[in-house]
Parts: sequence; C-alpha cells; structure tokens
Amino acid sequence: MTCTVIVGGGPAGINTAQALAKNLTESDKTDVVVLEKSAYFYHVVGAPRAYANASFMNKMFIPYDNAISKNATKFVRIVRGVVTKISAATNEILYHTIDNNDNESTSTTSLHFDNLVLAMGSTYTAPIKQDIHDYARSDHESKLQDVRSHIETANRILVVGGGAVGCEVAAEIKSKYPNKSVMLLEANARLISGSNLRDKFYVKLSASLADLGVKVILGERLSERMTGNGFETRTLYTNQGTAIESDIQLLSVKVNEQLQLDDASYAKMFALGDVCNHSSQKMAFIAGEQGKFLAGELTAALVLPLGPNGGVTQLPFFGGIVLGDWVTWMMKLRDYFAGQFWSNIGATAPK
Repeated sequence: MTCTVIVGGGPAGINTAQALAKNLTESDKTDVVVLEKSAYFYHVVGAPRAYANASFMNKMFIPYDNAISKNATKFVRIVRGVVTKISAATNEILYHTIDNNDNESTSTTSLHFDNLVLAMGSTYTAPIKQDIHDYARSDHESKLQDVRSHIETANRILVVGGGAVGCEVAAEIKSKYPNKSVMLLEANARLISGSNLRDKFYVKLSASLADLGVKVILGERLSERMTGNGFETRTLYTNQGTAIESDIQLLSVKVNEQLQLDDASYAKMFALGDVCNHSSQKMAFIAGEQGKFLAGELTAALVLPLGPNGGVTQLPFFGGIVLGDWVTWMMKLRDYFAGQFWSNIGATAPK
C-alpha cells in the first residue's frame, strides 16, 4: 500500500485530491491523505468583496463534507491537522490533529508517505487570508467583520500593495463608498508588477481605477514597515517624502518567502500553488490547474474585478487578449467565482 500526503486543502491541494479520487480506484491500493487545519475551504478569491460587503460573508466558507466523491472516500480522506515536521530522510510527516471544537492536540501523529504534495498557499496579512494560528471559522469571520467596521467609519483609506488583491480591495471599497478617499500605494513602477500582462491591460486598469476615483501612487514605499492592518488616524511618509494621511491602513501584500524544493533529496516532494516558485500567476484557478496536472507551464491569465460593475481581463490567447467590464463581470464579478468554487467542493452556494 502506497500513501500520498497532500498538505493544504486550498485550490491546489483539493484539486490534487479530487483528481486522484477520479483517477484511482480502491484496487490501486493507494491511500491519499489531505492534511488541512480548517473544517472548511476558505474562498480567498472573494476576500476583497467581503471587506466591503457584509452580505458576501456567507459565501466565504465552504464545507469539505462532499469535496471527495463517495466512491473514493475509502482511499481519499481529509484529516484536520497541523504539520509540525517533515523528514526527507525517512519519508515521514508529523502533525497535530485538530478536533471538532477547533482545539489542537498536544500529541504528535506520524504518517509515512511515498509522495508528498506541499500546497499550503501563501501568507497574506490577515484577514485577506486566514491567520496561520486560526482554526475556527468564527475567529476569521470576526476579523473580517472588524476590518469592514473600520472601513465603514473611516473617511481616508490607504491600501498598501498594488498587486491584484490590492487593486480589488481599493476598487471594492471605492465602489461601495464613493465619497470616501481611497489611496493605493505600490512600490513598483506598475500595478500588478512582474506579470506577463500587455500594455493595453495596464492602460485599462489605470483608467478604470481613475474612473472610480481611486488615487494611485507608484514607485514609492512606506518608510515605516507595517506588519499588519492599522486602524488609527496617521500621517505616514514614503521613501520619497510623500506624506499620506489616512484613517485606516490596509495591507495587501504577501509576507512570506516562496518555498523552493529543488534539491535531489526532495525528489518525492512537490510544491504547488502559491507556495511554489513557478513563474505563473499566484491565483486560485491556476493553483487548481496545477493540482489537477501536477506539472506543466501555465500561460499568464488574469481576471481582475474593480468593484461590482467594472474590471479588466487578459486571456492567454493570441498573445494575450485584453477585455473590459462586461467580460470581467461575466467571468468573475457576479460572485467572485463563489458559485464555481462551491460547486467544485461539492456544495451549494447560499443565495
């Protein structure tokens, strides 16, 4: 009997497990174990809308109950646990289980693996993504509500980080509250820098943000390092001396380095999604495709909502087709892919 262990039940991890459930049978004598700390799939793609819109909260947490098809549950299972150690020498993984009350066990469980898939995702400022120490849904809901409450009462909002998430957060807030001042600060010379996106995409993106009234500062970074969201009125300065006054400061940046497994000692370990050093966009649907295929080059594609009615899309065809509001709305804006993610996890999205 062989065993494949998947660490992480996000888009990359759960798609890997579902693909194995589809392609394997009980007679193949292969166990597949997904180690995931949460009892639900967190729909991180929708976090920008949940920041501004309380009614979207019920679409953010998807139960894993039917994620694995019934005919595969004998050899594919999801186990709640937190990994504490991985040994390449012995092909062993150690973890603490988490019970139904979201309590972490103090005892250690070991599991031998023949193949190990690392799909832990990236670490963003909470609550865009879950705090690594949060196991309970209620804790994360409370943090999302806290940010939303501060957004409601603030007049001047600073979003730090002009990647896809930062652009979406700024646009969602400005769309919901057009009379508030929203400023987006990006250290690079372009928003969503380092992406294989055409000039036409950036032109549409800049125009859409300008139409919404989002102020953008490029090529400058805060002189003070922020480690989390700030909820007090402050005057902050950039490295170029620009003074920025704001009532709240929202971080939309990744805070960890990407894990690289490129040593021969780790030949049986595979890194997928945001945790890997693949050159493709760090996006949920690409992580899902990596999970399905566990290999391959993926051409850059980006669907970027900017509020409930606008956005920019680049598709990986003919060198990159750039499209605007209507296509973006059809593809993602209606519900930030919530219906699709709920369906993929075997659940029905709430109305």
